[in-house]
Amino acid sequence: MDNLLKNELTVFNGISPSSLCTRFDTKLEYFEIEDNNRVIVIHATTGSGTARYHNPNGLDVVVIDYDGFLTGLPHNFQQGKERCDAIVYTLNNSYFLLNELKDRNPKRVVLTKATSQLLSTLREITKVPIINSFVSAFAKKRCLYCNKQILSPSTTINATFAFNRIGVLAQNGLKLSNPQIEALGFELFEFMGNHTINLV
Repeated sequence: MDNLLKNELTVFNGISPSSLCTRFDTKLEYFEIEDNNRVIVIHATTGSGTARYHNPNGLDVVVIDYDGFLTGLPHNFQQGKERCDAIVYTLNNSYFLLNELKDRNPKRVVLTKATSQLLSTLREITKVPIINSFVSAFAKKRCLYCNKQILSPSTTINATFAFNRIGVLAQNGLKLSNPQIEALGFELFEFMGNHTINLV
């Protein structure tokens, strides 16, 4: 996918191929992804990142810093384009995931902005025929809004939402409805706090 971004997305948009696209490969059973000052970082320790991944079968996972890649393209192309932080996929074609990473009070406006960034990225990459073909081969295609913070029951009570029951009741994230994302063959999920993305 990194080569498709560097060579196909660029040329499709009339830009010279790029040599800049940060890619991480991992088989770790557990890892977390963080957006550290607009740079994607992978952590192996719990609580260090924003998106938490459980990979019990040791799948070959690729993480691409999509925001960093797009930011490195010519200013007149990337300026004003909404984009998600990372693309995550498995080499066995099980999962293709777009990740938007936040560490903010999870108000409705934050979710709306994250969803817009995910949809914009999805449209940008799938309009390139060869990338769309690559993505279509995956069994599960999802847009993931991951927020390190979780809801509190009110602004006056400093306690996590329902004593953190949301993490128990929705261990695999909260599936949200979004017809625009669904029309492109993807599903939208919200992950908050200690929700974990299970690659099983």
